[in-house]
Amino acid sequence: MILPAVSTIETGTSILFLGAGFSAEATNTNNEEIKDVSKLIAYLLGKVGVTSSDGYDLDTAAEEFREIHGDEPTVAALHSNFRTKVYTADQATIVTQPWRRIYTSNYDDVIETICSDNRKPITKPSVNDPVSQPMPGSTQLLHIYGDIGKASAGEFAKTFLLTERQRDNSPFLKSPWMRAFHDDVLAASSVIFVGFSLTDIDIRRLLGLMPSEVLQKIHFVIRPGTKQPILTRMGKFGTAHPIGLSALAAHLEKKRPGPAIKSYAELPVSMQEMFFSPKVTASISAADIEHLLISGSPDLEKLSNADISGEPGAYSISRSRQSYSRARSNASGSMPILVYGDIGNGKTIFATQIGYLYAQKNYRVFKFQREPENIGDVLAYLQTLEDPALLIFDDIMRFPKLPNAILDMRKGSIVVLATVRTSFLDTSATAVKSRLANVTCVEIDLDSPTRDETDRIVQYLTVNGLLGKYSDLSNPEKLAFVERTCGGQLRDIVLSLYETGILHTKVEELLVNIQNLDRGAQDIIIFSAVLTHAGYQNLSEIWLLCELLDYSGAFEDLRASLNEHGLGRLIRIDEGDLSIRSPALAEFILKRVFNIQTVLNAVKRGLTSVHKHFSTEEDLVLMAKGLLKFSVYGRLLKSDRENELVEKFYDECRLFSFATNDPLFWVQRSICTMNDKHFDISFRFIENAYGLARRRANWDTYQIDNHKARVLLTQSREMGVSADGSRERDAISLLQSVLARKNDDLYHPLSVMRIYAEIVDKYLHVLTKEQKASLKQSIENAIRSISNFKHADRFRNLTELRKRLAGAVKALT
Repeated sequence: MILPAVSTIETGTSILFLGAGFSAEATNTNNEEIKDVSKLIAYLLGKVGVTSSDGYDLDTAAEEFREIHGDEPTVAALHSNFRTKVYTADQATIVTQPWRRIYTSNYDDVIETICSDNRKPITKPSVNDPVSQPMPGSTQLLHIYGDIGKASAGEFAKTFLLTERQRDNSPFLKSPWMRAFHDDVLAASSVIFVGFSLTDIDIRRLLGLMPSEVLQKIHFVIRPGTKQPILTRMGKFGTAHPIGLSALAAHLEKKRPGPAIKSYAELPVSMQEMFFSPKVTASISAADIEHLLISGSPDLEKLSNADISGEPGAYSISRSRQSYSRARSNASGSMPILVYGDIGNGKTIFATQIGYLYAQKNYRVFKFQREPENIGDVLAYLQTLEDPALLIFDDIMRFPKLPNAILDMRKGSIVVLATVRTSFLDTSATAVKSRLANVTCVEIDLDSPTRDETDRIVQYLTVNGLLGKYSDLSNPEKLAFVERTCGGQLRDIVLSLYETGILHTKVEELLVNIQNLDRGAQDIIIFSAVLTHAGYQNLSEIWLLCELLDYSGAFEDLRASLNEHGLGRLIRIDEGDLSIRSPALAEFILKRVFNIQTVLNAVKRGLTSVHKHFSTEEDLVLMAKGLLKFSVYGRLLKSDRENELVEKFYDECRLFSFATNDPLFWVQRSICTMNDKHFDISFRFIENAYGLARRRANWDTYQIDNHKARVLLTQSREMGVSADGSRERDAISLLQSVLARKNDDLYHPLSVMRIYAEIVDKYLHVLTKEQKASLKQSIENAIRSISNFKHADRFRNLTELRKRLAGAVKALT
């Protein structure tokens, strides 16, 4: 394979990684070649009469030198070796290209000296600094193991990573910059290593976790005559070019210290274009349907008009006609489409179907996998895009800046489609809308299917032979199965097919195959499934999973193992991710393959890594807090004993930095103990949460208040109404307070209010007159609170709740 074209490097989207071999041709202030570590060890030992360096590291060699020559000569020998006096023209040509970032494992200041002499702008963060974008027109330079330019001679001796043991504990390896390097390798147009022999086991391990598609853009430039074992090793991680610095410099032709030459006709690496082939029908096999329902990943070539019309032979389940027509006709550049549904209810597939519709209108369709570090490249590309385009953001909460910025462009030919979980819309509507520039959206609800939609679902299940033991039901009975048994929710329908339907045998085979994986691979599957189950699929980077779980296997070995066991198409392992696309499959794996203790053990290992090594990375801390929510594990529990295992898990996690002082962690513990009917302990944890909240400035306790109301009413439902109705009055007082402060968060307080009706159903005939009167007053206060809602239309079960509460009041009268 040839080296990347100069025109590609000129765009400023390539990464340069420099090892010791790059600096070897430069001259230091001692008028000697800058020595790499092995040569420096030999030099120091030679000065004390030691002829063999076997068994020595730099730290030990420096100590031998110090015992004879003293402290100052030792520090001077180390420090002066890495100060640059003269560099070569080839080195200057290589460094002065418009690289996005330069990473180096070297201590020397060759790069800085070249940039200073050639007026090439660079910025130099350290591995302890937060990750930041390169300044416009400049290159970021990162010394991953130490920087001579930032240390005096004394500091160098004290702080630089001289030994292998020190490098094993390098702050770079567990820093946000290691993640930045990982993402750079994935996103860059090319990655060029110069003078790097891959002896660094951590960099080699990271590259070993990259998919083969990524390895095609990795290039190693090394000296001519490099030994075959090194070339073979490099061939596993990229393309080796034994041509030397001069040949690379000749390829680059000249120095380019100025800003990158942007080519906005080139698709930004963060955008994935989706290509559709419009047709009346497609050739669909039973295996295609099976794979779709198990994996949740649609094959774009299988979509056709039948997927929209709901005609027999459709590849995917067709939704309501109104949903398609509204998305196709009502959306515009200033009115995005917002699709919401519960986890596993088909948001991704519906968004793909809308992509198909827009492709028929001659729109180009793009999907974003993750928000790029530099959104400016995307905005610039879209500004020059002449074709109309549909931009799909699957899970809008993963994109804090880009959708808003695109909508602010006010470009009429660009339509934004975003998906979001209903729970976010119910509890954080303001945050969701802010992602979409607070403009009016075409909202499409996938949780409340119309009758024509459930008819289509029944027809799809019937014609594709998916109903199994339900196939002998009449059409009304099939509708009842979809609408009542499964609540019209696609995830529950698919789970039912896994449990007892025609997909059961196939899924059982897959579960057995997962059990045949090695323990490390199983842990990665568990953690990835939990991330999908909890809504953190965007953090399913294979390198990150391996770091969190201390998995030492290679990417290709893991992919080969998954393929060998028939899991390659169901567990997505490409583009640097290992993701279980289908939430229903993720839940089924967690329920059926692994017991809850095994799941909790794997999660705790990941959380321990976040606590020890990633506690400064906001997205990982948020993920860690999310994985401490009881709701993540509640659906997986099969017995009271398993609830105790979750409480033990919480007890073991209580000292984590992101848990111990977080009021909401103690709310989660309280939920767990409430679920186990240990109400005294549950209230104790609530008081702990209040205490921690008081220590935080302007921290609203509405979540604690809402939960306390739930515990009060759950205690009444399980143990009986309080003698004077005070417990139930306390609950409505808390709920009214919550609604007064947080009236856009309807889901949680309204779901708590429902417990009042359940209490009346259970205890109506044993209540005293005083209890009835007090309970009736509390429920009437609840009804009045509902009537004051400003956004009543956003809670889809509000009418049914009103009827339930009104019926309870009538029963108490």
